Amino acid sequence: MREVSINKITTYLSSKYKALRSLILASKDRLIFVAIFIVIAIPVIMLLSHSYTQLQTSSLFGYKEHAFSVLQNLNKNITADLAIEDRRSYADYRFIRSVPVFGGEEITMSELAEFPQRSHYVGLVGHFQLDPAGNLSTPVLPDGVLERIPMVDRAKRVAIRNKISQILNTSGFSAISSPVAFAMTSSSMEKADTTHKNDSRLIDQIYKQDIDIASTRKKKKSSKHRVEQITETGDFAFGVESTKLDTTGLLVRLINTETTHSMEAEIDFFQAIVDSNYIIFHRTVRRGTDVFIQGFIVDARAYLTNLVKNEIEKYKGVTKGNQQDPLVLAFFHKNKSFVAFGERNNITTELLSESLQAPLSDITFKMYTTQRAPGGEFVTFIGFLMLAVLAIGLISIYHVTQSRMKLASKRQDFVSAITHELKTPLTAIKMYAELLQNSWVASEEKKQKYYGQIASEADRLSRLIQNVLNLSKLDGNRWNVQLRMDKPKQVLDDFISTYSKNVEKQGFELTVSSDTDADNISLMIDRDAIMQILMNLVDNSLKFSKNADYKMINVELRIKGTDMYLAVRDFGPGIPPSEMKKVFQEFYRVENEMTRQTSGTGIGLSMVKKLCALCNMTIELENANPGLRTKIHFPSLSI
Repeated sequence: MREVSINKITTYLSSKYKALRSLILASKDRLIFVAIFIVIAIPVIMLLSHSYTQLQTSSLFGYKEHAFSVLQNLNKNITADLAIEDRRSYADYRFIRSVPVFGGEEITMSELAEFPQRSHYVGLVGHFQLDPAGNLSTPVLPDGVLERIPMVDRAKRVAIRNKISQILNTSGFSAISSPVAFAMTSSSMEKADTTHKNDSRLIDQIYKQDIDIASTRKKKKSSKHRVEQITETGDFAFGVESTKLDTTGLLVRLINTETTHSMEAEIDFFQAIVDSNYIIFHRTVRRGTDVFIQGFIVDARAYLTNLVKNEIEKYKGVTKGNQQDPLVLAFFHKNKSFVAFGERNNITTELLSESLQAPLSDITFKMYTTQRAPGGEFVTFIGFLMLAVLAIGLISIYHVTQSRMKLASKRQDFVSAITHELKTPLTAIKMYAELLQNSWVASEEKKQKYYGQIASEADRLSRLIQNVLNLSKLDGNRWNVQLRMDKPKQVLDDFISTYSKNVEKQGFELTVSSDTDADNISLMIDRDAIMQILMNLVDNSLKFSKNADYKMINVELRIKGTDMYLAVRDFGPGIPPSEMKKVFQEFYRVENEMTRQTSGTGIGLSMVKKLCALCNMTIELENANPGLRTKIHFPSLSI
């Protein structure tokens, strides 16, 4: 069984202990920095979260305030529109009507009889009237004895009346065949109006400045109709279209339009019926015992679009840059959306849901926002940026601290190594000098041997000091690079002639091999740098191959294509693959300074790599099994 030496066991255990200790210390340092990051990050995250919440709340409040303002403008526009129609005389809903003139009255065409129709209502389909018998008429088309009057665009006027009739039938308006019966249902509409008023108190409280709307509502609450005086001429003009010629040519009054017992007309305020496409505004007119239904029809989308046209210009759902407009406006009827403006795919928050001003209380106006807060992304970005900067800063500090600690440890090892390297030759020189000084050596042969030892140790000490000085020059960029055309083969021969004796003294054989083609090749090289590189590489081989079975060092000069390189190969233990990149670091040694078996300071390969970089050369390490081969590649021969 092969015996394991105590020194090897001690070396192995020491290396493992050092690695474990370094791992524990590194883990401890990492935990400290992680703890620092957490301690700083938690309040930063809390602060940013609070800021984001405040920003979102403030933004949402602003959106809601704007939504109430939009609703206020809507109701104001509805009131203003209907105020014009409420003031309109009941007689305007006929083709002709009487108007006061100087000295009396005259009969003229009604304002609503003009064609094409002109109205402040966008989307107007037309005005209509239902007489007590349920007959439909429209101001644009004369009826009764006037129906035979030649009219321009009669076909278009007839089309308007037919469309009005179709809409009334489709909406269920015609289900109440008589205006008298229809008037009996007004109580249900009034209740709906009262309910809407209760729902709208919040808006009135928020917007006290809306005096017009508030006063209009109070007036409607106190009086459901207004009274209009009827003149004889006006009564005649109104009744003409209710009269037709019979087969004998006599005038026949279809309904009783004579106001024998009353010269007043009671006119109710407008109500509305809403369906998916149209809004039917209507009012009840009482002339004595006769009840008429008058009104007008508008296209729902066109009418509502006009009410919010200013808002649609701002929030019509078109993209601005890369962002979607933040607000969506929608009108609902019976919980179904039938008119909407804006992109509704990304709705996040409902800002408002309120019924419109009477008589459109069946329509619910809603506003949404499609984003949480306009500055939310910025706050989130700032938060991530702060955390990233904090993390990067702590990681950088950690790495700098670790590198400084490693550098300090390496410098300490270097001090230990240099102390050891200086002490050894000085001790030997002192010992041999004392022996010779005190004449304790009688043999001349031994004297010469001791003189040789003193000279050898002095050379070793000189090389060590020169290496330290050279490293100082390289670190301070004070190395004087002198590139000249020279033959690498000649430099190699000069090195062998000056250094072979030192190799032989240590019991090694130095062999040299060179390709024939390399003998006459000249390159731009620094002779002193190459001599220094070869000296350090051979010294390394001598130190680490001391216990090798083959006491041999090979120096080669090879050419492969355009690549020319020097190679120094020994037969020692080589370098573990995990240490290959680390050996070029300053003061780095594979062995622990307390347990190392070889001499050296850990600056040789570091200096070699720096010299190669200065002279446009590269260094390559490879395990030769056994031993290590170090290649120094010259600049390409093709250059």
